This record gives sequence, C-alpha cells and structure tokens, in this order.
Amino acid sequence: MISPCTLLAALLLSLTSAAFATDDSVLWDLAKNDIPAAQQSGTIEKTNGTIKLRDGYAFAVPAAAFPDQKNFTVQVTLSLDALVQDSVFTLMNKQGTAQDDGFAMFFNYKDKPYYARQVNSVVNKILMVGGSLNGRNEPEINKPVTFTMAVRSGLATFYIDDAPVKKCFMELVPNGEPMWIGRNDNAKSKTMPVTIHDVKVFGSAYKYVSKKEQFGEFPRGAVAGKGWALDVPKIEHPEWPKVLIYGDSISGGYSGHFIPAMLKQHVYVFHCVHFVGGDVPEQALTEMAARFKFDAIVFNNGLHSLGWTPDKVPDALVLDRMQKLTRCFKNGAPQAKIFYLLTTPHTAARPSPDKPVTAFGDKNEIVLRLNTLSSQIMKQESVEIIDAYALLAAHLELAAGDNFHWQTPAYQLLSQQIADHVLPAVGKGK
Repeated sequence: MISPCTLLAALLLSLTSAAFATDDSVLWDLAKNDIPAAQQSGTIEKTNGTIKLRDGYAFAVPAAAFPDQKNFTVQVTLSLDALVQDSVFTLMNKQGTAQDDGFAMFFNYKDKPYYARQVNSVVNKILMVGGSLNGRNEPEINKPVTFTMAVRSGLATFYIDDAPVKKCFMELVPNGEPMWIGRNDNAKSKTMPVTIHDVKVFGSAYKYVSKKEQFGEFPRGAVAGKGWALDVPKIEHPEWPKVLIYGDSISGGYSGHFIPAMLKQHVYVFHCVHFVGGDVPEQALTEMAARFKFDAIVFNNGLHSLGWTPDKVPDALVLDRMQKLTRCFKNGAPQAKIFYLLTTPHTAARPSPDKPVTAFGDKNEIVLRLNTLSSQIMKQESVEIIDAYALLAAHLELAAGDNFHWQTPAYQLLSQQIADHVLPAVGKGK
C-alpha cells in the first residue's frame, strides 16, 4: 500500500516538474525578447520565433537575464541542420575572459569513433565530460533536442532532453558576461548549421526537477581541474573521513561495492579514474590529491600499462614513473595514509561460453613484472601494499573472460580486502 506521505511527495514532484513554470519566473524568452545588435555576431534573423545559425554566426542572452547567478535555469532547444566533420557547436557560453569563471555547454562531431561525438559541459573553465545526443549512433538531423543547465545554490547540473548528464559540486563563479549561443571558444573551429527553436532563462522561482533524475540519500557529482576530474560525494558531514581511490577500470569495478560499504561506516569515497600510459602528469595529479583533505588514498597503475614491455619501457623507466606517481599523492596529500593496489591478473579467455576461466593470460608475465617493480618503489616510499593480485589469482573462476575484468563476487572480495586496510587507517576499526 502506498503511504499518504509517498502520495504527497509524488504530487509535489509533479507540481515542480520540468514542464511547470510560472510566467513571472521567465526572465528571458527568445520568442518574446529582441536581440540587440551588440549581442549579435553575423546576420541574425528571427523567423516565427526561430533562428538559423550558419557560418559561425552567434547571438547572446543579456547578462541582465541572470540576476541571481546561484539560482537559475537556462534551456536551449535546437536541431541540427547538417553534420559537419570535426565541428564544434557551443550552445551556452557565459564565461569571462580574465579569470576561470562562468559556464558553457558544447558538443563535438566526428563521424567516428562514436565517443568523439559527445556533449560536454564546463564550469569555471573546467571540463565536465558529458553524454551524447543519440548514444553510439549518429545524431539525428532536424530533431529538436533541449539542453538544460539548472543551478541551485551555486551548484550546476546539466541535462539533455530532461536526462541528467553531469552534476557539479564545485560552486559556480558568477560573472557579468552575456550568454552566447553559437560562439566557440576557438573562433577558428568549424561550426555546425543549426536551428535554434527556443531559448529561455528562468529565475529562482522556477524549480527545475527532471522526471528522470534520481535523488539518492548520498548524491554524487563531479569536481575537476586542469587535467584531472573526480567523481565526488556531496559533503553533508564534513567531519567524516575522506578516501580517494585512483586506478584503471578495476577501480571502476570495485568502487560500486566499496563506496556504499564505506558510507555505512560514515566514510566518504572520492574516485578518480586516470590512466598513466606514459609520462606522469605530476602537476595535475598533485593538484587533484590536494583538492580535498584526504585521510587515505588507494591507487594502482596496471592493466592500462600492459604495453610497458621491457623492450619499450625498461625497468629504470618503470621505476621512475611509479616513483613519480607515488610522490604525486604524497606531495598533494601529506596527511593521508597511502596504499598501493597491486595489478590484478591478466586472464585467459573462457574455454567455452559455459565454462569458467581456468588459466592466466598471455600478458600475465607483464603484470608480474610491473608488480615486482612497483613493489620496490612502494618499499622505498614506505607505502603499504594491498595484494589484489594474490587475492584474485586464487579465484580465476571469477574472471569475466575478457582477459582483464571480473565478475561481481570478485569485486566484492576486492572491496572487502581494501576496506580491511583502509578502515583502521581512518580510525574506523575493521
């Protein structure tokens, strides 16, 4: 039986849905407002409330449409008139030129690979990777799509057709700039011909709520810098310990179990996925490690370095890279207890679809070499090792069968092993 409280909550959500807006909350409307000549670049003609942008032409919503820059919603509805290879179209750009402030939203187009066609958002000149217009398929021509940026208490969330793309927990820095539509940061970038169907800016009276948005007890979002990005929790208990995990796709596998397990212990987990396949980006990683006051850090560097064969990357270079990587975390977070997770096994394929994996893969010797060399550095740097290799080598039957990844029970085992090391280090016992 549905409780009265649940019914009331559903009613309130429907009243504040994305489809509802009071007239007094609309601060600027393309259908009703004129565009001053000073806020046009190229020939801008409005026909039946729509504008066709060609050849890099652009127009702007005045800065006065954003009186409360901590609480507003802006929506742009457009359709693509043609697909132009290697083009960029910026549908929102309200950024200053003298400092890292404001926001933007843009999409790239290449016919392939599919992941080169994506919508990205920017907060304070910091890239928040986003989604796509049509999954792995090409964007559709002449199909209207609505892009939304909703800012609540200074924190931004981006949407594509009412679907949340990226939530940012880094407060938006306001500026007095207009919001340009069609103007790319790089004036030399090729642009795509589009039709702008609708542009609206809503004030704080408009409470944008997507029907597709999930409101969990512990929401997560993104914070990023120059060369790094973190998946972060919303901090509602500043006194809770904070743990950073960094690694390849294995960290993505165990994080789904590790994060909720740590929350039960009142510990926040931050997740950075950054693959060092060559030189270590020391400045970026050190800055990332210093972004929050972490109590513990768990990092690894393995499966994406399987190309580090002795003929390509000699032992001395492996040792140098691993020492640099380790010192990024030590220098950025000197207060943190640091752990290194040994690289997990490279496994063979399944003998048949209904049979489990029973053997190591042909690149497992590289894994053993990397683990041996990394262990030398960890000993020198007094970094405690978590032996993920031995744990999963004893459970090859739990391998996914794709040479690299693992099934859910393996990630659960790995999550528990990491928790057994981390919890005592942050004062939570075992």
